[in-house]
Amino acid sequence: MDKDFPHKRVRLRNGLDIAYVEVANGGVPIVWIHGMGSYRETFHPLLKHPPLEARHLALDLPGFGDSSHLSRRHRLADYAEAVDGFLEALKIPEAVLAGHSFGGMVAGETVDRYPARIRGIILVSSAGWLDPVNALTPTSLVWFNRVGIWVTGMEFFGRRMLRALGVDPATVTTSDRRRLQLGWRKAYEMARMGPFYHSPNFADRVFAAGRPTAVIHGDRDLLFPLAGVTEVIAERSPIWVIEGAGHLPFYSHPEMFRVVFAKAYRHVVGSPRNAPR
Repeated sequence: MDKDFPHKRVRLRNGLDIAYVEVANGGVPIVWIHGMGSYRETFHPLLKHPPLEARHLALDLPGFGDSSHLSRRHRLADYAEAVDGFLEALKIPEAVLAGHSFGGMVAGETVDRYPARIRGIILVSSAGWLDPVNALTPTSLVWFNRVGIWVTGMEFFGRRMLRALGVDPATVTTSDRRRLQLGWRKAYEMARMGPFYHSPNFADRVFAAGRPTAVIHGDRDLLFPLAGVTEVIAERSPIWVIEGAGHLPFYSHPEMFRVVFAKAYRHVVGSPRNAPR
């Protein structure tokens, strides 16, 4: 799966090893943060054909992909610390965080707790604004969850899942479908996470951090419906809506997503960076 972008590893201040891939160009670096049941290779199509010139980095959160994990269940604060530690370890003075789904929640938690290195955030189909609907909840049996994750990582279930997320499987290359399925199977932390993470007052804390924020959302997202997201944001951030897109707009509407993402990036890096609260 690493044929195009062999992954690298970096050791964080807390001892965790984080796997990541990188495409180096100019501009303020963009750190892509994957969602639940996923990993760095989810962004393979975007890294292969970047929406704009910048230094693109996609990491595996702790407990996902090829990154190490804590002996206990991870908290949201642990993921935020990992993202900040990742920037510190690579000596990146400032970056734009581009978080998808659960990765958006992690990006928001990071800018709330560690705003110093964050130029701004772009939240794509993000969790955090509201609790997910139509989402599966792991059981209390970790071993059972791991078996279920392995089984549902097969092609048959993978195709059904893509359709549920608003993507026609026929439009996704075989290799990219394999990447998505492998990311699902490597979501080790998902087996022990319990109920989906909750971030109280997420929107208020994100905007109080004083960093430019942009939102990209599909109008057919079944996990985080657009109407609820729009109500919570309440005009505190621009929202680029991709019509007809579900939860994975960079797969279902790749060209439109690239155009919209470039606009969101320019908004974030061109907006004044205010002091955090």
